[in-house]
Amino acid sequence: MKIEAMPAEKAARAGRRPGSEALQRRLAVAFASALVVVTTLSLTVFETARRALASSRLVAHAHEVLQVMNGVEGALVTAQSAVRGFVITGDEVYLRDRDNALSSLESRVQRLRDLTAGNDSQRRRWQALRDRLDERVALLDRLVVIRQTEGAGAARRFLRSVYPPPPPATTGRIRAVTGEMVREEELQLAGRMREEELASTFAVASGIVLTALFALMFTFGYLAIRRQVAQAFRLNAALLSRTEEVEAANRELEGFSYSVSHDLRSPLRAIDGFSRMLTEDYGGRLDDEGRRRLAVIRESSQRMGRLIDDLLEFSRLGKKPLACSAIDMTALAGEVYRELRTADPEGSPAFDLAPLPKGWGDAAMLRQVLANLLSNALKYVRKDRAPHIEVRGWAEGDRNVYCVKDDGVGFDMAYYHKLFGVFQRLHSAEFPGTGVGLAIVQRIVTRHGGRVWAESKPDEGSSFYFSLPKAAMNGFADPPAARGGRK
Repeated sequence: MKIEAMPAEKAARAGRRPGSEALQRRLAVAFASALVVVTTLSLTVFETARRALASSRLVAHAHEVLQVMNGVEGALVTAQSAVRGFVITGDEVYLRDRDNALSSLESRVQRLRDLTAGNDSQRRRWQALRDRLDERVALLDRLVVIRQTEGAGAARRFLRSVYPPPPPATTGRIRAVTGEMVREEELQLAGRMREEELASTFAVASGIVLTALFALMFTFGYLAIRRQVAQAFRLNAALLSRTEEVEAANRELEGFSYSVSHDLRSPLRAIDGFSRMLTEDYGGRLDDEGRRRLAVIRESSQRMGRLIDDLLEFSRLGKKPLACSAIDMTALAGEVYRELRTADPEGSPAFDLAPLPKGWGDAAMLRQVLANLLSNALKYVRKDRAPHIEVRGWAEGDRNVYCVKDDGVGFDMAYYHKLFGVFQRLHSAEFPGTGVGLAIVQRIVTRHGGRVWAESKPDEGSSFYFSLPKAAMNGFADPPAARGGRK
């Protein structure tokens, strides 16, 4: 049944008001009232928030002033202690400590000047503090000069004359000025914190009222939400498109690196070949310096060839698909070590291989991981003792962890961020290499869903770890020794 609205004139003649118009008027009045209240409260909350933000900034400013004041006192105490140490011992190390402390003192004093620039009273106190500090620094400098020119006895006598108990007047004046500055900042801080607390309380109360009013305007909010959802879908589509563009650019970059590296190999082979022919055919006509230079050319071209080979290998790792299977990591580690020792039988390292948890992944790639880690352990050895290499493994939750540990030269953990970068080396040319091996290790382990990390100390050896996720391996059980945790 179709219902038609009753005309107002007809309703008036009937002696009653039309319900639909009355409801509309009530809704309009309610909405207008709510809108006025919401607008008023919003403006009030905005002003309150603005004041709270300004108060927060002032509170932060006061905290910073107090912190800088503490730093000024600490730097002065450090400088004085360093000068006393120099007077007593004559050790120049104390002068470096004094210079560092005075440099810190100066920077903090300048910062304090900037922080108090808008406060006249604090500005006057800062100038007084500046004068007192200059006097104290001048005394410290004079004391150092006396110690250097007249000896420890004269310096101690001067020190007793400057620092007799009770504390000297200069120290008292400095503390008086800093105390006044601290008290003023603390008073301002207390007032600002009270203002911030009141503003926060009012903001919370206003927020509660606004929340109740916003509930009446839910329908209008629904339309806004719909617009936001549509915009989010558009942003997600744009992000997906951008991701695809980045992936395409990465693929092009990898292809470019592969092509450039491949094209560079031919001229390098020519350089090495012609240098070898010159050495063989005309070596007798060259003096020792000429033969040495040809040897350098050949060595450099061969090293560049190895760099290109490593770069090609690194580039191929991003393209080659994984052929995963169950792997006996104990047998694989032993086989890799024997191959490395066969290729380079020098030395007599001790090799300790414990039973390892079974692995799941690409056997060829994990062989490369173990080969790079073990070759590094055999390479970076100390000359004062025979190397000792350990390979361990254990289970941790849903992952297996493997460790290759040596007692070689180690490295400084301060440079850890460079460890797994391409062409990054932490040691001198004394140890051969291209700086790509650990980058290859990280890429392979990452492609398997694991991670790689290291621990080391200079001259105490290194421990390299990598983890691999566990997977269903069709009854391929771990040996009992590899089922526990880290040893």
